[in-house]
Amino acid sequence: MPIARGIQELVAAISKWMERLTLAVATGLLVTVFLTLFLEVLFRFVILQPLPWTEEVARFGLVWLTMLAAVVSARKGLHFSFRWVTLALPLTLRLVLRQTLNAATLVFLIIVFMQSITYLGVVSNETATATHLNMQIPYGGISVGIGLLIILYCLELVDAICGAFTRQTVSERERTEASVHELLTAEVPSEGDLPTEVVL
Repeated sequence: MPIARGIQELVAAISKWMERLTLAVATGLLVTVFLTLFLEVLFRFVILQPLPWTEEVARFGLVWLTMLAAVVSARKGLHFSFRWVTLALPLTLRLVLRQTLNAATLVFLIIVFMQSITYLGVVSNETATATHLNMQIPYGGISVGIGLLIILYCLELVDAICGAFTRQTVSERERTEASVHELLTAEVPSEGDLPTEVVL
């Protein structure tokens, strides 16, 4: 169906754009955390004049970096999962099970997102000790990361629904899952099949 395929292409474009933007911001945060920690060690142990703000900046940057890295990992299907349970299942059943888990994960993420927004209101009048940043800024990393994960899982479900008509997928996660499944179910050569000599 051309409409379903067009939707999948749009999903792929949005997902790729989101990954590139997230990866760019995460890279900037990684460099910031590295430089901040380098300055902290330099000033504390070499110059012997500790900077009061470095620890907070590194900690807050790490919160944002962790959440954004989780988004990129989720898109590529790099999060840990128990695949041994599904190895014996046929492809259709595995696909249904994965999309059911995606839907359950999406519900969980929405609940966490709503709680994180509520918590931002709780810390709205608090400021960090050294940097004097409003505490909504570091805690906002959780809301942003969870929000991006919600978008990603919605895109995954849309792709799965369209894939039922097109028999194709644009999901990086599904491609990773297929390649991992192929590796796990590949036959291991028996001891008799192994070469006895290695010629260099």
